[in-house]
Amino acid sequence: MANTDKELFKFVNDPKYREKVINRIHKEEDHEYAKRVKTVKNERDKIIKARNDEIKRIENSRWEKYADGKLEVNRTEGKAKINGTECLFSSIKGASLNMMSGARIVTTEQSHSKSKKHASIGGAVVGGMILGPVGAVAGGVGLGKTKTKTSGSTVSNQIPTCIHLGVTVNIDGFISEIVLISSQVDQASIAFNKAQSEAQALIAQLGCLAHTQVPTSFLRPDEEMSVKNIDVQIANKQKEVEIVIENRPTYALPLVYRMPQQQKMSDAEYLQYLSATDEQRAAQRIANEVAFKQEQKEKKAVRRYQREQNRKNTVYAGNRKKVGTIIYSIAFWIFSIFDLLFALTSFSSTGVTSGMIFLITAALINPKIDDLVSENLFKIPKWIIFIVMIVGFFAGVLTFPDAQ
Repeated sequence: MANTDKELFKFVNDPKYREKVINRIHKEEDHEYAKRVKTVKNERDKIIKARNDEIKRIENSRWEKYADGKLEVNRTEGKAKINGTECLFSSIKGASLNMMSGARIVTTEQSHSKSKKHASIGGAVVGGMILGPVGAVAGGVGLGKTKTKTSGSTVSNQIPTCIHLGVTVNIDGFISEIVLISSQVDQASIAFNKAQSEAQALIAQLGCLAHTQVPTSFLRPDEEMSVKNIDVQIANKQKEVEIVIENRPTYALPLVYRMPQQQKMSDAEYLQYLSATDEQRAAQRIANEVAFKQEQKEKKAVRRYQREQNRKNTVYAGNRKKVGTIIYSIAFWIFSIFDLLFALTSFSSTGVTSGMIFLITAALINPKIDDLVSENLFKIPKWIIFIVMIVGFFAGVLTFPDAQ
């Protein structure tokens, strides 16, 4: 068989090999198709991300921050965030300053000093060498020894400070505080003045917000025109994704995998035909397996029936043999006793020969003696015992005294 014929046979009859061939043929086109779909989806996802970023930008732009973000105000939606907790303007019932003052003690020492310099010869020499006569005078004075006298007193002052500064806000009966200062700061410092100004501005702002009506309607961030424009872009890009997904690649199956009678079929029709053939073969295989199993089951049932019959026949034969053995034993016991009686009669009638024949015959046909001989010496066939019984009986009768 040529290689092409082998390829065709395996392609037609082996679904796994057919799938392998199709996957190999489709690999490049599928890769390009997946790449196109992925590119368009990535473009769509970027637009979706831009939409989310725009919504976040709009949401953030609606919030005005005060006191380093401790108070945030959203006038569009009528909301405020105090220390990160969101509430409506109508929930703000009032605000007040909360300040704790303190003081710190500063101790200073006041002192007075008097100094007197003495000219130095060495200094004058050095100064004269460098700057001449003028330098000699300056060097003598500047490089001489100094004597100092000090006297003074100690003074303590209290400087006003702020230990805590904040603005307490009443939100529907619950108190929240915007803390501006939490450590000791001089009230004369720039930090205190800045915090005090912020506190006054916050109180004014909160008072204004408490009297500001909450808007009953407003555009959500996703209803803004900039977001709607992006929504249109997303919808268009989604349609493009669907078109790209639907535009699946077309494949050309090589003629080497075609049977002559299916040359005019399209690839889809041909593969569907092969798939239907696979199903038929599978169904036939299943039917054959079922028939084989049924046949094996029937054979097994027949063998089981035969074994049962053989067992019954064996039991019957055994029972029959047992019955025959019992009848045989009874009959030969009777004949043995009968011959023994004839032997006694012969002896009483002076027929010694006849009596001995009857006695020997009675002994030979006795089942007990037969069993002992069979167990210890050799097995005596039943027909010999039967012949011995007949011959012995007639021999005894012929030698009986009256018969002579």
